Amino acid sequence: MKVEGRAAKFGCMKSRKRSCSAAYAAAVPPETVPPLTMKPSAREQADGVVRIGARALLRYARDTDGTAFMAMLSRSREHLAPWMPRTARGSEPSFGKRFARMLRPECESRGRLRLLVCARDDARMVGVVSLGGISEWPSLDCHIGYWLAAGEPGKGLMRDAVAALVDHAFEERGLHRIAANIIPHNNRSIALVRALGFTREGVLRGLIEIDGAWRDHECWSVLSTEWRGGVLDRSRGAESKRSTASAARARGRRR
Repeated sequence: MKVEGRAAKFGCMKSRKRSCSAAYAAAVPPETVPPLTMKPSAREQADGVVRIGARALLRYARDTDGTAFMAMLSRSREHLAPWMPRTARGSEPSFGKRFARMLRPECESRGRLRLLVCARDDARMVGVVSLGGISEWPSLDCHIGYWLAAGEPGKGLMRDAVAALVDHAFEERGLHRIAANIIPHNNRSIALVRALGFTREGVLRGLIEIDGAWRDHECWSVLSTEWRGGVLDRSRGAESKRSTASAARARGRRR
């Protein structure tokens, strides 16, 4: 399951006679080219895998993950304290409820997707990524969330994971805009989105209450037409695609 061996899935087929790096470098400087990720095989999809990077993969939670998830969140509580609300960090009684919510595969009715981040070297659970506020056409936008467990930063895992999440959002869900809202002094997180080619839009005042104070957040965003030179953009023709899908569902209900 090597990323390099399956890079053709991004439209970088040999017949095009160009390298993947050249194709991806079209819209952004080389230093901001996102790491390559790939779709899972049919077998991996059946196992809940959503997207695969060189160092990390994204997958749905399983019933058997509960103990490991709770242990990861428990040991990371202080590590996450400066960046997350108390309710998000959780307490011992709330861990089970938080994990149970993750077991709902896509939560489409709530416009949210939560996925586990697992290291590919030993399959250990290292964090969580999410899409929130997923909007249908004509907006086709969402915001991303992500956190990495204590002891895991500095290994390139979250850079892989966020690139995989953005790939999934644009290629599989046909979204057009993704925003990341970050506390201004969270230097690691800002460096991550900047390295992936996100653009700083400005400051959202008093966006989230964290430890008794309403915290400003910087808004960073990327568009499907910018990401990887637009090769994963599926937002074009979104209205007609959704109209076709809606008509098909209506025909199905009448049968």
